[in-house]
Amino acid sequence: MPPHRIAPTPARILTAAADHIERVGLYQGDHLWQPGQMGGTAPCTVLHAWERGVRSVRPRWSVRGEPWEIFQRALFDSLVVLSNHINGRPVSGVRWRKLKLTEDAYRRTLLWCWGDEPDRTTAEAAAMIRAAAALHPSDGDHSTPGCPSIKNMV
Repeated sequence: MPPHRIAPTPARILTAAADHIERVGLYQGDHLWQPGQMGGTAPCTVLHAWERGVRSVRPRWSVRGEPWEIFQRALFDSLVVLSNHINGRPVSGVRWRKLKLTEDAYRRTLLWCWGDEPDRTTAEAAAMIRAAAALHPSDGDHSTPGCPSIKNMV
């Protein structure tokens, strides 16, 4: 990784997501927001905040090889840690297979639905994302996806 870029880790992705949602606020509603109207300052969903965190550590497009492999692992791990934390325990593959969804689609849906619960607050969303980040420290092993320990789950 070039010295000017910070190595992507699940904790960095999630911390950036929490920072973003604290800055712009939590978006909730019965209708889908318009992506063209979203950006760095409009309120966002938990899913959108996670995606902003992912973009914050993504390697430059001109970079090839290992940095992208590290980034892909951190991206997957951050989604697993966050969705497991929201779920209160590791998400079972039976859930997404029953619904005929991919694992990625199911986990992203969990993020969307959690943040859209009535009376959910920005502070609550940011705290939940930060708590998930603490479950996967930045110096963690990237060879095993997901939460380091089920004991850490809320």
